[in-house]
Parts: sequence; C-alpha cells; structure tokens
Amino acid sequence: MNDDRIERRRLRIMITLALVACAVLLAALIPSPFVVERPGPVVNTLGEVELEDGEVEPVIAVEDAELYEADGELNLLTVSILGDPAHPRSWLSLVPSLFDPAQRVAPVAEFYPEGVTLEQRQTQNAAYMDSSQMQAAAAAFRWLGEAVPVELSVAAVIEDGPSDGVLREGDVLLTADGAPIADFAELRALVTDAGAGGRIVLGIEREGVPQQAVIEPRIPQGGDEPLIGATIASSYELPNEVDISLSQIGGPSAGLVFALGLVERLTPGTMVDGSIISATGTISGTGEVGAIGGLAQKMWAADRAESDLFLMPIGNCGDLPERRPEGLRIAPVATLDEAISAVEVVAAGEEPAGLERCGAGA
Repeated sequence: MNDDRIERRRLRIMITLALVACAVLLAALIPSPFVVERPGPVVNTLGEVELEDGEVEPVIAVEDAELYEADGELNLLTVSILGDPAHPRSWLSLVPSLFDPAQRVAPVAEFYPEGVTLEQRQTQNAAYMDSSQMQAAAAAFRWLGEAVPVELSVAAVIEDGPSDGVLREGDVLLTADGAPIADFAELRALVTDAGAGGRIVLGIEREGVPQQAVIEPRIPQGGDEPLIGATIASSYELPNEVDISLSQIGGPSAGLVFALGLVERLTPGTMVDGSIISATGTISGTGEVGAIGGLAQKMWAADRAESDLFLMPIGNCGDLPERRPEGLRIAPVATLDEAISAVEVVAAGEEPAGLERCGAGA
C-alpha cells in the first residue's frame, strides 16, 4: 500500500512538472501584443562616433566656424524598443521587465499604430531626428545672437491619415488659420489646440502656387495626441552648416542636448567644465524645451552613465516614476536658457533648481 501511495505521488509530481513545462514552453512560443521599452545607448555629443564605413567623426561638426574644446560630457539618451508587429515578444520574455524599474511593458500599438508600417515609422523617426537637429542648431545660433529664418515643408503623408489627399510631399506651409507659422513647435501647438475633430486651414505653396488646405486632426489608434498625419520638415537658413553624425538614432527627443552641444562647442571656455551632463527633451527653433517619451528609461540611462546632472523637460513632471535612481540630480527645464544655467550651476559646484519645480507631486 505504501508503495502504491508513493507511486501515485510520484505520478502527480511528474504530471504537474510536465504541465508547468508545457505552460512555460507555450509562454515562450506564443507571441504577445506587447513590447519592452528599456534604456538604450548613451552617446557623448562632445565626443566622436564611428560611422558605418569605419571612419571616426566628431558627433557635432560646424562648417566654417571655430570650435572650442570641451572638458566633460553632454550625453544623448536613447530608448530601445524590443519587439514590433513583425517580431513580437513572447509572453515569457516579458516577465523580467515586470521586476525592473528601468524597463516598461507597453502595448505594441503605442509605438506602432494600426495602419503605420515599420518603414513609415522609421522614415518618420528619421525625419524627426533631422528636424530636431535643425531646430537645435537654430535654437543654439539664436541663443548666440544670430538671425535664423525657417521654412516648413511636408516630408511625407501617411496613407489614410487626415492629410491624405489634402497635402502632398514638398508642400511648403506658410500660414495656419491666416497667421504665419513661426516654427514646428507652433504648428504642433496649433494642432493640439484644434483637437480631434477640429479644423486647421493651412496656407501652403505647391509647386510655386499659393493654395489653402483644410485639415481635421485625428488621434491615431494607440495614440493620445491629435495629429495631422504628415511628417513636417523644418528647413532653417543657418549662418553655418551643421553636421551631426548619428544616422542610427531617430526621433525628436535629442534636440535639447544637440543645442547644448552646439553652444558648448561654439562658445569660448567650457560650460560643462568636467561634469557629466545627460539631457533629454525636444527643442523648438526658439529654444522652448518640449516633453518626450520614455522618461523613466532615460533617467536610468543617465544614472548608469554616472551623470552629475540629468536635464528633463518640465513638461514631463507628470511622468516622473515613483522609483527613481537614488542620488541622481534632476533638473526640469522649460527653455534652452534654463538648461544652460543649470549646467553652469552644477559646473560651479552648486545645486540647480530640482524637482521642487514639479510641485508637490515630485
């Protein structure tokens, strides 16, 4: 009788283990509708980068301008997205991310809205990066006292989006609701103010002919902001040509650190003065710093880079995670001027305004 009980217990254990193994195997094989967002590479914009052909170039180069040596680092922070519609993450692969404050599990649609292909997203992110570089250059030159005219044009139109059949690639945007558009940031604000279902009357120039185009912004599936369904490129008439060698990184959130890097390289002396500064934030051509995605992941990336200061957009105060890197000095900023002041304060061995700027919720 004892042998029978032992045998039955052994059989139950074996069946249980087999079921667990099957469950784990299925979890490892079955695709999930989620991706993992985690800290990506960190790039010192005051340093050099190796290009695809093996050559080494400075991250920031300015034609026909005297560049000054910088002592310290101005780090660009990135976010890596693991998984996409064509290469979904398994359920099992999501488990470690649930216990790591530096990672986040998010729906695939948050990064790849329905109807937007991988190629379209890559093209859009590349256009955002090009635009952010130009806006950063415009903001830096304007901070240095230079005049910088701007032109907005349509780089791409998303199929079945609000601009499909209304705007065309190459259209130049002149006015919105009868008023001149100062820069891309102003256009984004006008779209946000109009809201989903609203209307914006754009004055455009198409092949040299002035026209009007009526756009009704929509919120794409998985998104949270109204968009016009077109990628807009900003073309600035800069006093000097700027070349930023980071072709493998996309998106608009490096604008602030690019502007800081240009100010540092174009100004005698050293603003950073041996400090390690990490920064994230979009920037307009007039120096306003805008909110970004992936704040928590960039915060942890800054901590891993042993940053003396992490600059973030004040517009992201509501996104501050409860679990933050211990000891990381964080300064929310609204403008390029505030960012420069915070860097100079830290370089001088003092404390910049910190999370108290975010209010009680910080």
